[in-house]
Amino acid sequence: FGDQPIASTYLIGKHQADFVACHQEIFLQRYAMLDMTKPGAIFLLNSSLPAKQVWDSLPQASQQTMIDNGIQLWHINADAVAVETGMGKRINTIMQSAFFAISNVLPKHQAIAYMKQAAEQTYSKKGAEVVAKNHHAIDMAVENVQQIFYPAKITSNAKMRPAVAAQAPEFVQQVTGPIIAGHGDELPVSAFPIDGTWPTGTAAWEKRNLAKEIPIWQADMCIDCGKCPFVCPHAAIRSKAFTADDNSEHPLTFKAAPIKGKEFSAGTLISYQVAPEDCTGCGLCVEICPAKDKQNPEFKALNMAPLTPPLLDDEKLNWQHFLTLPEYDRTDIRTNTIKGSMLMQPLFEFSGACTGCGETPYVRLASQLFGERMVVANATGCSSIYGGNLPTTPWTITNEGRGPAWSNSLFEDNAEFGMGMRVAIDQQLQEVEHQLKNLRSEL
Repeated sequence: FGDQPIASTYLIGKHQADFVACHQEIFLQRYAMLDMTKPGAIFLLNSSLPAKQVWDSLPQASQQTMIDNGIQLWHINADAVAVETGMGKRINTIMQSAFFAISNVLPKHQAIAYMKQAAEQTYSKKGAEVVAKNHHAIDMAVENVQQIFYPAKITSNAKMRPAVAAQAPEFVQQVTGPIIAGHGDELPVSAFPIDGTWPTGTAAWEKRNLAKEIPIWQADMCIDCGKCPFVCPHAAIRSKAFTADDNSEHPLTFKAAPIKGKEFSAGTLISYQVAPEDCTGCGLCVEICPAKDKQNPEFKALNMAPLTPPLLDDEKLNWQHFLTLPEYDRTDIRTNTIKGSMLMQPLFEFSGACTGCGETPYVRLASQLFGERMVVANATGCSSIYGGNLPTTPWTITNEGRGPAWSNSLFEDNAEFGMGMRVAIDQQLQEVEHQLKNLRSEL
């Protein structure tokens, strides 16, 4: 911001930022967000914790950086303000209001007036009620942002978590992990694949943990329609059919129920399980769920629940167990039904698509039906961003190592691009046949 035109773009490097905001408190466990701040800078944190608990919740490294550099700590519970003002899950207006209230780039009263004027221009076509909600959110944000004065010593036991799990593959540990952590610029060129190919199945190691709420399955109410995994944009809730023997060593909180349908043998069980660290909390699975309690129609076979530490720990164990269950025999599945197709393993999972994306469910479905032999020629657009933006790739493989091959063309020519892939595959096949004929006598 400035009172003179900004004529170019300028990189804000380490120790140069006057203001840093964290819109998701989980980011503090993963990124060295305060490395950018200059001495005396302002740090605004959106946290659901009461103000008096915020300082102790910060990782030790963050506390030390703030103490060493005299950084101002400001707090707002933007999610609570959004709910109270009818904004739902939208916190952008609230965080922007808090920024103007504490950054002093403009006088506060002047900034608020500009924001309200902008809200009128943006939302007037949607009606006076929407404009009023935005005005109310702006005022409430200013009222609820507060400075936290902290002691000159570390009080936290929390430490930043590693970018990826210790059991991740070597490439993910050495290349993907540093990029996830925001240290990609520090990697040498020699660390990158020499031919430009990258391993698939890496999005599963990211564990963004973005959801405030996740769906919880009520097994006794479920009608096995399969709609919840069908609509999930991130393949974060899935179904599997299996036997009691397969499930013999399940965690105490893992849920399963006898599967419905004559096509399944007696004793077959089914489970609908969420990946708690990969779910984005969009709630589409709950919206589409048709199984309702007759006495309380608001209560369904799936219901959103706050992702508190006990629930997170339980569901992480349940998800790990779910992954160990064998995949159902594809030849026994009715692939022309939602329920049947959702029993197949998704080979497109945990993408970076927006929360509630309406496009990725179709991509995921294609990967379930044809993924073991898919070759994807991707034009540039949303599908290339959520499909192959580094550092992670959502296209993945089966337990046998088979899965889609994917590449992106920068230009809008993916039909020709895909034809080139097809010609290349045909050429490789012809070469193999030629070599086999030459070696006939030896073979």
